Amino acid sequence: MNFNILEINKWYETEAGKINGNLVTYFINTIIKDKLDKNILYIGPENIIKKIMQDNLSFKSIFISTSKNCDIKAEVENLPLKESSIDCAVLIHSLETNKNPHAVFREIDRVLTEDGEIILTSFNKMSFIGIINIFRIDTIFKNKSYISISRLEDWAKLLSYEIHRIFNINKIPPLKNIKILKYLSFLNNSIFSKANFFGYTYIIHAKKNTYKFISVKNWHKKNNIILGKFSKPMIHNNYEK
Repeated sequence: MNFNILEINKWYETEAGKINGNLVTYFINTIIKDKLDKNILYIGPENIIKKIMQDNLSFKSIFISTSKNCDIKAEVENLPLKESSIDCAVLIHSLETNKNPHAVFREIDRVLTEDGEIILTSFNKMSFIGIINIFRIDTIFKNKSYISISRLEDWAKLLSYEIHRIFNINKIPPLKNIKILKYLSFLNNSIFSKANFFGYTYIIHAKKNTYKFISVKNWHKKNNIILGKFSKPMIHNNYEK
């Protein structure tokens, strides 16, 4: 079963969601802070997207969603944008909430420029979320279809993207009990925070690789290399007769 975008949006209003939202906002801000003069596309839950956009004011940013409070209302897999019109796409939980996440990835690839960048945020099952029988984790994480990091890496390679950075964030389990959440806050402020595992949210930053091939013929012309005209080798005889 896929995640529901409305449920995720509502979950970000809870105490556990706010903790996760602050971390997601912080790490995404560190990536896009030098890209505010470019065309940025935001797709994801309204609560977290609005927070990121408030911290990064840009007249070239656009928020597309199926919710009411967005710039353009549209489906993620069928964006009303021209090809190569977006410099950076920020997708927050946009893949695990779609029945065909690979189609979403391809659609983002279509609208990105040749050197475009993509920032993906998703929940990580290989964390405390996966141990639902031990912890009383919020029901939105139960019996859901997760997309692993390795799977996204395969899709990225297939579409000629180079993974630049992977952040594995938030080591505090998404529990409902506020007292326990506060007690476990040290997990995000200790050596555990630096460990690249156990975090139940990951952020992937990838860049598009567009290789421009030059034919052998044109390459030689470009470098003023003439083929087919070789002088005969000179044989030097150093022995006296």
